[in-house]
Amino acid sequence: MEFPDQDKVEHIGTLIARAEPSNIGDVFEEAVSTRKQIGNAFALRFAEVPLQVLRGIAARAKIGWPLFANPPRPSAALSDSQTLQLIGVEMALHELCYCCERLQESADITSGGSSSTRFYINGVYYYVTSLFLVDKTKPSHDGLPMGGTIVMALHPIGLAHLLAPIDAILNMSFGTALTFGDTIRKLRNVHLVHGDFSPEKFEFLVADSNMRDPAQQERLAATIWDLFYELLLLDLKVTGAITDLNPNIPAIISRYAASHP
Repeated sequence: MEFPDQDKVEHIGTLIARAEPSNIGDVFEEAVSTRKQIGNAFALRFAEVPLQVLRGIAARAKIGWPLFANPPRPSAALSDSQTLQLIGVEMALHELCYCCERLQESADITSGGSSSTRFYINGVYYYVTSLFLVDKTKPSHDGLPMGGTIVMALHPIGLAHLLAPIDAILNMSFGTALTFGDTIRKLRNVHLVHGDFSPEKFEFLVADSNMRDPAQQERLAATIWDLFYELLLLDLKVTGAITDLNPNIPAIISRYAASHP
């Protein structure tokens, strides 16, 4: 049986045989690029089978794996503090990607509103807001291209351009006068940070985001998936940048600890 975008699904499948620790960054980037070209929802479901295999390899990537033939490189030599910041960015991204993977796993094996599914989706909202959305108007973000904590570490070392695909997804229109990022930030704020669990405070967000529409609910899930793939690719790129620097991490930690008794 043939279906639209079958050639793209099959191409992603061929990437599995090529994937290994020395090139998973380049291979996964090609897979993500091909996935973006699939417009048919039926084909996307088929593509998830080989993509899940590639995600499994990518999730195991660690500092020391080459990953990319041409990894991202900072604009200048890094201080010990900046190297530790970059490692911290990678750790936070890895945690968020783990949360996204467990969200899908929970949704597959439990009911839609299960405690585990709610826990992981709220974790996604919280991490995405903190890492990419908050504090845009504060002095700490003056001149920065986006909000969140990660840009504060990447911008000074010339790596903020790695965030462009994430920023593009978060700035997509979503609902009435909201972006996708606005929706996530408000979900996090109203439910987890500034709310009181009253339905009245949540109602305005439901209306603004048109979240009662089943099609909009499906769009939310699909866009979170799009974001997940870009997050995992970003994690690989940051890991590749650290690997390329080949830092002596124990020595850096010792020097930093000695200078901050």
